[in-house]
Amino acid sequence: MKMIPARLTILRCALALAMALPGVQAMAARQISFWTMQLSPTHDDYVHGLIARFEAAHPGVKVKWVDVPWSEMERKTLTAIAARRAPDVVNLNPQFAAKLAEFGVLADPKRYLRADEIAAYLPSGWQANQLGGRQFGVPWYLTTNITLYNREVLAQAGVAPPRTQDELLAAARRIRSSTGGYAYFPALDGSTPLEVMAASSPLTTPDGCRAGFLNARGGAVFDYYRTLYRDGLVPKSVLTEGHREAVALFMSGQVAMISTGIQFLDHIRNANPGLYPKIGVGPQIGSGLSRPNIAAMNLVVPSASREPALAFRFAQFVTNAENQNALVARVPILPSTVASYQSPAFTKSSGDALLDAAKRASVAQVFAGTVLVPPMRHYSKLQTSYLRNLQAYMLGSKSRDAAFSEIDRSWAQALGCK
Repeated sequence: MKMIPARLTILRCALALAMALPGVQAMAARQISFWTMQLSPTHDDYVHGLIARFEAAHPGVKVKWVDVPWSEMERKTLTAIAARRAPDVVNLNPQFAAKLAEFGVLADPKRYLRADEIAAYLPSGWQANQLGGRQFGVPWYLTTNITLYNREVLAQAGVAPPRTQDELLAAARRIRSSTGGYAYFPALDGSTPLEVMAASSPLTTPDGCRAGFLNARGGAVFDYYRTLYRDGLVPKSVLTEGHREAVALFMSGQVAMISTGIQFLDHIRNANPGLYPKIGVGPQIGSGLSRPNIAAMNLVVPSASREPALAFRFAQFVTNAENQNALVARVPILPSTVASYQSPAFTKSSGDALLDAAKRASVAQVFAGTVLVPPMRHYSKLQTSYLRNLQAYMLGSKSRDAAFSEIDRSWAQALGCK
């Protein structure tokens, strides 16, 4: 019995010594992991600065940053979630995030963010991260395509920058006949073809169970593509190549216009400085029936996170106005917070008239725009069916009625309504 006090003293000393060891301290710290897409090494100092400021404001918290190549993000994220080793905060695009949300593996930010924090985001950016009315992520940064055009080519053909598909079709004929070149390369990869359709007609019926564009407006969009291809107003490679080809043809002067984001101006200035002073800028070419299209990149928190509240604190921190302003100073992107647009980056001239004009057009579209192709269940199946049938109609191997009939069947099956 006399030994007990001595043993207690020894035990207390041992515990105190153990707690002083670095390894035990590390175990005691709260840690979250943060996955980004291809930001390293270009933006190492920016991300490390974010993490350092967050950790300083949250003593005892550590953020582990993992940068993943763009092409590997979906596979790595799926593998990590399946293996129950999901990151706490991960940067995804809304369509892939929606695929995860279908399976219920993403946490709802509305459970963790305050009302004023949610209200800080542009409504269009916030709504871009919803599936079936349920929120699955927070917007990080936005993009919106504007039209860049070669002023010399348009002047040579005697045409004004087109704003609608009808005007583009007329301009394409004039440019082809007078210069031998092409007005436009309508890239068929990514979401672009569906965005063009969504500018004319809703993609689904009101109940979300079937394709909603199998009507006269949708038929006009299909006819527009077929006319461009059949009449030789676009390169034949449009059926096999995508946006990368559009960029190459615009840079070489073979195509007079391109639909792209403001970040492309830096590429032109560096790769073809002789082309830069010839460029003019205009809004998206659309049907005139819809709001401009925007796209959003997001941050999501998997439901398997052991620290969801802390993970959303970090996601909100990364996407707040101050930190988005710092990102805009590095990269020509568009922030998702309303307050960011009061910063000098958007209120003062940069000294580059073309860049300023592109920014003005982009900002106007962001505030007026929406995500024309919102997150949808089984999006890849819907996209594949749409594109396959559009291409068949462009080639003349399938009638429009046959193409629409196949889309109706496949979309009804994919959307899964009974």
